[in-house]
Amino acid sequence: MICLTGDIHHMSLGVNDQAFIPAGAGSEAAIACRFLELFESRGLKVTFYITGMTLEDEWPDIAPLARSALVEVGGHTYAGLPRSPGARLRSFLTGRRSVSHSSSHGSEAAQERDVRRMIAVAERRTGRRIVSWRSHGLVTDGHTYPILARHGIRFISDELAWSKLYPERTPEGLVSHPMNVIMDHDHIYHAHRTREYVERQKRAGGGYPDDPDRDSYPIDEWAAIVERQVARIEQGGGLATVLMHPLCMYLADRFSAAERLLDVFRRSCCIWASEAESLLAGR
Repeated sequence: MICLTGDIHHMSLGVNDQAFIPAGAGSEAAIACRFLELFESRGLKVTFYITGMTLEDEWPDIAPLARSALVEVGGHTYAGLPRSPGARLRSFLTGRRSVSHSSSHGSEAAQERDVRRMIAVAERRTGRRIVSWRSHGLVTDGHTYPILARHGIRFISDELAWSKLYPERTPEGLVSHPMNVIMDHDHIYHAHRTREYVERQKRAGGGYPDDPDRDSYPIDEWAAIVERQVARIEQGGGLATVLMHPLCMYLADRFSAAERLLDVFRRSCCIWASEAESLLAGR
């Protein structure tokens, strides 16, 4: 089985990739709606983790996606962990790109407010209560999962673990389905992620400490790795969780590699994140 996922952010967050959207292409949300057409033409389910401010401020752009019968809307924090004004100023003065989010949720109270706002706006806009979550930037702390569990979230996808074939139950009772397939954004040359940028990042020790791969690839090579990893996981009877950011797929090659992957994935059973419980390890 495969769980196809993507992350979507509000334009006011100013994630690095958004600066490379060509004139006339629209917002990240609008591009995500065009990405959805590839899934709909193949009848494939997909879970999109969307920031609350996208649903709040860009509803006309994101509404077609959020209302699709093939889409599960998951939480991606309300505000997207925006960088502090000081961090933005340092980036501007030095001319260096920084990560597009803070490395912390702040206080427990602040994190709880963000979770409540995310859940509330999703329910108000879609008429459904979300149960799935992926933290923006995979940023979590000791408060995150207890807060999510208290507010009715049941499924999370924040862990990078290629060795895990099955979802697992966390101590808080959440079902964690790890990203056990190479991610897209941090492993594809695109937008600001040139070969020179990636080499500088590697020398500086950037990236996710738990990421099994520190390299980046042309998108066609990345897609071939994804296909091999998904095949291995399915052969083992597991659940392959694939992350394809709509904006990343668009900027890298205007969805071409993603289309080829979806043509392969349509031969499999694709499920929403909220259906991952049936594949729990040791069930």
